[in-house]
Amino acid sequence: MHDVLVIGGGNAALCAALMAREAGASVLLLEASPREWRGGNSQHTRNLRCMHDEPQDVLVDAYPEEEFWQDLLKVTGGNTDEQLARLVIRASSTCRPWMRRHGVRFQPSLAGTLHLSRTNAFFMGGGKALVNAYYRSAENLGVELRYDSPVDRLELRDGRFVAAYANGRRIEARACVLASGGFESNRDWLREAWGQNERGEWPADNFLIRGTRFNQGVLSST
Repeated sequence: MHDVLVIGGGNAALCAALMAREAGASVLLLEASPREWRGGNSQHTRNLRCMHDEPQDVLVDAYPEEEFWQDLLKVTGGNTDEQLARLVIRASSTCRPWMRRHGVRFQPSLAGTLHLSRTNAFFMGGGKALVNAYYRSAENLGVELRYDSPVDRLELRDGRFVAAYANGRRIEARACVLASGGFESNRDWLREAWGQNERGEWPADNFLIRGTRFNQGVLSST
């Protein structure tokens, strides 16, 4: 039995797996996709917004906490948990050294994105390089990786995780991190979520789905 089971194979899942392994836990990561499509929608990311009080290598000038907070409020329309948001903002100022230790490299803003050179650190090679760096580090640290392993059910007992089911196999672990993405590639669920317009049309039928086709949102619990 592993100490930690991580369900998902994108940025959040990989960070959880790496940190658990660094803390001494045995870790199993289940990725629904085959190896060549690993990483989920994190493959399509390109940068990280970072708080900083002074210039830092690829980041110019300063981007203080309060300005970051005000920018977040604009994006969310004020519907934001301030305590959690400020925790994330402050942590963004210290996470890049950890990322570098796991092979992630940064570069200055690209042409056409110079307005982000103060706020965002760009991944050298984009999201795919980010994901590949994390997977290499996970393999080197002894994280067990299983591809083509979509989890379709969780077993809970008294509100606590007991096991997950993947490819008909029951997998127990002492703890579970669920980071399996959303349902943006599940057209039926999108139709249900967005409904019909006044003309009886389904707006979701016209959505252009960017990202992994494996985000189907099928995970449920018993």
